[in-house]
Amino acid sequence: MASNISICGICDLRHLSSPSTHWCQDCDEALCSECKEHHTLLKATRGHTTIPIDDYKQLPTFITNIKQYCDIHNEKYQNYCQKHECPICYKCIQDHVKCAETILPLETVIEHSKTSQIFQDLNQCVSDLQSNITQMRTAREDNLVKVADQCKSAVKEIREFRIKLNRHLDAVEKGLIIKLQDAVNKCCLQIKEVIKSLNEVESEISKFENLIQSIKQHASELQVYLATREIEKQLSDKETRLTSMMENKHFDDLYVCLDLDTKIRNILSDVKVFGTVTMETVPTNYKLTNTKSRQAQIITAAVKSFDDITLNQVHKFDSGSINVTGCIILPDGRMAFTGYGQKQLSIRNADGSPDFQIPLKESTAFDLTLVKDAIVAVSCGFYYDFYKKCIQIIDLNSREITKIIDTTNRAYGIVCVDELLVFIGCTPNGIYDIDMKTKKQSQISSTIDSGQWSYITYFKNKFYVTNGTNHTVTSFDNKGNIMWAYKDDVNMKEPRGISVDNSGNVFIASAGSNNVTIISPDGSCAKQILGKKNGLNEPCTLHYDRSTNQLLVANVKGTVYLFNV
Repeated sequence: MASNISICGICDLRHLSSPSTHWCQDCDEALCSECKEHHTLLKATRGHTTIPIDDYKQLPTFITNIKQYCDIHNEKYQNYCQKHECPICYKCIQDHVKCAETILPLETVIEHSKTSQIFQDLNQCVSDLQSNITQMRTAREDNLVKVADQCKSAVKEIREFRIKLNRHLDAVEKGLIIKLQDAVNKCCLQIKEVIKSLNEVESEISKFENLIQSIKQHASELQVYLATREIEKQLSDKETRLTSMMENKHFDDLYVCLDLDTKIRNILSDVKVFGTVTMETVPTNYKLTNTKSRQAQIITAAVKSFDDITLNQVHKFDSGSINVTGCIILPDGRMAFTGYGQKQLSIRNADGSPDFQIPLKESTAFDLTLVKDAIVAVSCGFYYDFYKKCIQIIDLNSREITKIIDTTNRAYGIVCVDELLVFIGCTPNGIYDIDMKTKKQSQISSTIDSGQWSYITYFKNKFYVTNGTNHTVTSFDNKGNIMWAYKDDVNMKEPRGISVDNSGNVFIASAGSNNVTIISPDGSCAKQILGKKNGLNEPCTLHYDRSTNQLLVANVKGTVYLFNV
C-alpha cells in the first residue's frame, strides 16, 4: 500500500504526492481522494466498494493479506474451484481440468456473503461462545464459594480429630523416635567404618609420595627399577582393596526411611505404632576408572538427571498370569499379558479386572506386540525343543489364532513395524525381521548386544534393545548401525522390558535393580523413576501407551501397576 502514489486500476489515473484516503475492496488498491471520486461514479455500474483506509487498517492481517489477483499468473480471480476450495483466474483453469464440474463463477460464489446463513451462523456462534463463557465463569465462581465452605468444614473436622489423635500419638511417638535414632546410629556406624578404611588407605598411599622422591634422589638405577615394581604392586593392592569395597557396596548411600501408617483415621483403635522405620540402600553408581588409562584417578560418574517426567499411580492389580514377561495396552484401553512358558494370552479390562483368556497352540508365550486394532503377535521364547519356533498372530475380537509364522530361531522380545515383525532371535543370536505376508525371514544385525530375555521396541526409525546379561540398552537404525549404547550394572541391573514415549525418552524395567529407569533420547543421561517404594519387585516388562501417556509395569510374579505420565 503506497502512501504517496495512489493507482486506480479502473481509471488508470496517477496522482503524485497525494495521500491515500480510501481503499477499493474490488480493485485491491489504495485510493486518493480523486481516485475515490471515480470509484463513486463506477460503483453503480461495476459494483465497486470503497471504504476509509483507516477502517481498512483495523482489519486483521489474515484478511488484508487475501489477494484479488493470482500469484502465479497475476490475473484477477474470476472463478472458484469447489474441489480445492480456492479462487482461480482464467489461466488457472487449465490446471483444474479434472475439476471442471466443480468450477463456478467467483461472483456467484461470493454473492450475498455478508447476508448468507453461514455468516449469520458465525455471528450466532460468537454469541453462543460468549454466553457459554459467562455460564462457565459463574459456575467456577460458585465452585470457589463451595470450596471455601468445604475448607471451613474440613478444618473443623481436622481440629476435632486432632484433639483425640494427639493423646494417642504422644504415646507412640516416643517409641518411633527411639527406633529412628537406632537406625541413624547404625547408618552412621557403617559410614564411619567406611571412612576409617578410606583414611587408612589414604594414609598408606600418602607415604609413597615422599618415598618416590627419596629413591629418585638417592637410590641407584637398579634400586629404583626394583623398588618401582614393589611400589606398583603395593599400589595395585590398595586399588584392589577399593574395588573390593565398591563391589561390596560400601560406597552406596545409606538412607533412613520413614513409612507413616496409612490407617491414620483408625489410629485410636487399630494403629499401635505410628509408622515403621527401614534402612534402604540407594545406589549412587560410583565407578573406579582404570589406573593406567586415567592416571590412577578414582572418578565418581554421577548420572545426569532430567525432571520433566513424573508418574501417578492409577491402578494396581494382578495380571492373572504366572512369570509375566509381556504386556501391552490395547487401543480400547484393555490390557494383554503373556507369561514365560505359559500357553495362554490373558486380557484384562481397563480397571484391571479379568476379561478373558486365549489358549495358544504349538508353543508357549514370551512377549507380544500390537499389530493393528485388535490384532496382536506373540513370540515363543521358550528353550525346550518340543515347542515350535514360531510367532502366533491372534485376533482378539474373534479370540482365535489366525496365523502361525515359523521362525528359524527362538523369538524373545518382539515389535511390529509396518508389515514386519522384528524380534530378538536366539541360537543363533541376532536381530531378525519377518514379513507377515510372505513369511520371509531376514537378519538385520548379528552384532547388536542382545540375547535371551532381551526386549526390543521401535520409535521414529530407531530400534532400542536391552541385554540383561551385559546390563546395556542399545539404540540402532533400520540398517543395524548403532546410534548409542548405555550401560549401568548398578542402577540398571538386568534390564528387560523397554518402551519409548512421544519425546523419545526410553523406559526400561530392570529386574535386578527392582526399578524402572528412563534414558534421555540421545542416550547421554538417565535416572530412576520407580523403585521398591512403588511396589516393584523384579519388574520384567512394561509398555508406554503414546496415545494416553500411560505406563504399564508388571512384576514377573504378576503384580501390575498402571501410571499416568
